[in-house]
Amino acid sequence: MNARPAASAAAAASIEATRAVLHRSVLAGLALAGSSPVASGVAASAASAASAASALAASAVSASAVAVSVLTARARTALGRCTAGVRPRALVAVSAIIGACAVAAGCTGAGAGSPQAVVLRGEGLGSDWTVKLAGPPPGELAQIQRGIQARIEIVSRSLSRWDEASEMSALNSSAPTPSAPAPAPARAPSVHATGAIGARAVGEWQPVSRELFETLRYAFTLAADTGGAFDPTIAPLVDAWGFGKAGRRYQPPSPEALGAARSQVGFNKVALDASSLRVRKPAGMQIDLSSMQHGRGADAVSEYLESLGLTSYLVDVGSEIRARGEAPGGGAWRVGIERPPQPQGADAANGFEHVVFLRDASIATSGNFRYYFDYNGRRYSHRIDPRTGEPVSHALVSVTVIAPICMHADALATALTVLGPDEGFDYAAQRDVAALFISRSGDQLVEKMTPRFATYLN
Repeated sequence: MNARPAASAAAAASIEATRAVLHRSVLAGLALAGSSPVASGVAASAASAASAASALAASAVSASAVAVSVLTARARTALGRCTAGVRPRALVAVSAIIGACAVAAGCTGAGAGSPQAVVLRGEGLGSDWTVKLAGPPPGELAQIQRGIQARIEIVSRSLSRWDEASEMSALNSSAPTPSAPAPAPARAPSVHATGAIGARAVGEWQPVSRELFETLRYAFTLAADTGGAFDPTIAPLVDAWGFGKAGRRYQPPSPEALGAARSQVGFNKVALDASSLRVRKPAGMQIDLSSMQHGRGADAVSEYLESLGLTSYLVDVGSEIRARGEAPGGGAWRVGIERPPQPQGADAANGFEHVVFLRDASIATSGNFRYYFDYNGRRYSHRIDPRTGEPVSHALVSVTVIAPICMHADALATALTVLGPDEGFDYAAQRDVAALFISRSGDQLVEKMTPRFATYLN
């Protein structure tokens, strides 16, 4: 697939061998397409993958050239979600390659005295996070670690539908407050996606934090711009198809159940009041920002690091990445995009599709090939099209988006995956979005990238 080499042949071979071990360890425990009792298998695989990753990280930091595979984070994420009833996202790997070369003996610049990244790690938002600082930290690492964790937890307490104590859960379940009257439009205009109050919105206004409101504002703006291909009210459909909080199922919902779910979906039924940071929605409607919360988490951590005066770092939250400034030793941060499995090569590790070079940019990938169920000879993906109420059926396998703001890249990747290889590509190209589309064509994988995406390849 013309993957751009990330380092020397020896370095590439070393990375590939390590990533193959991680990939096999993770996939051995992730029965995402099959039976429901997966927790024990995931636990064993997660432990194996975590052990391999720890050894990799130790050798990488000492060599001043770090290649961190997000697959290990995905294993721990899947373990936590399977045991806690949290919906796993698609397992699409994006690996950050730090410094001038990857982990390999004899790699240029990897030795004593070479610049080293300061690496911090933690957990949150149902996944793992990693922060790599290219220069000396401006204070105690323990304090910076606590500050990063606090920002992640703020986002989780605000946006997570899976956290029963979150602000999002309260918004979805709380009774309206009649004492909060809607403002008169003439003096306090409300915002519904692109500017006007939704004519079909019912219920009363509910106040929300600025953190939640700004995320909602972008989500509903994107929903309107994509004609509903991206819809934050999709939760009932995700639940109906067995990919949400209601638990897994392995056959399509009945027409009655699907119809009931579709009646509860519609971004144009929700209104936002920007002047007072309030939301108005039909009673019982569920809003779900899972497709952008990791991106928002990366942005929140980036904002915190900027407040400390840091200008060169890489933030990875659940494999959604935001890069700033330069990598250790100079030059752009290098991020590898994993090539999806070949159609006939079931879950083999396939190396990098491309390596992109990022300065002051974010990257996110949405995949459509490892979280599904088969029923009566047909495969049903976890990626639901809100416009039809059914899983997408096109040949698109994954979409990677690069954008200045990680939350935007995260949501756009999901939207483009729903739109598909043709409509999605046209949407991205017309709006100058940097996007890479990988689709199946017979027994081959084919790619198509927008002109803007090509600028990040060198």
